[in-house]
Amino acid sequence: MITILKYFIELCLLRKGPQDIPASQILLVSTGSLLILTAILSDQLHGDLLGKLGFALTQVALLSAVVWAVLSIRKVSERTVQTLTALYGSGTLIQLLIWPFRAQIINMEDPQQAQEALLPLMAIVGFAVWSFIIMIHIYRNALDITRGKAIMVSIFTQVIVGMAMFSMFQDLQP
Repeated sequence: MITILKYFIELCLLRKGPQDIPASQILLVSTGSLLILTAILSDQLHGDLLGKLGFALTQVALLSAVVWAVLSIRKVSERTVQTLTALYGSGTLIQLLIWPFRAQIINMEDPQQAQEALLPLMAIVGFAVWSFIIMIHIYRNALDITRGKAIMVSIFTQVIVGMAMFSMFQDLQP
């Protein structure tokens, strides 16, 4: 367990790649489940558990489908398990790191505290940018492509997943 956690920390620090994790269905399901769980616990848009679960499952399913499609187009679909495990695990770790900052913002009730929200908000944005950099790193290694191409594939992934989620859940209001 500690070895796996160390791997994901090293991955998030860009010292390891998806090729450094075993291609394990159990690890894939475990990290995917943890990603779904942290997404449910982080969800502020839905009031009920079923809505949170549906949103999290849809988001993870869309990400998985896009990643599989990208790897299949490059004819390296055998790397899907490792790539998704890396994305799920790093995503879970980033979500856990964001929690204290999100909680600080959520617990602010007075509009006068808006300036105090700046620091935690900047931290959340910083983690979001870092998460994108991690995705680029994972794609660059999984697809054996240049950093520029990995940036484009990562943007494509985010746009496709984002547009699909927006179109399916457009009626949500924060």
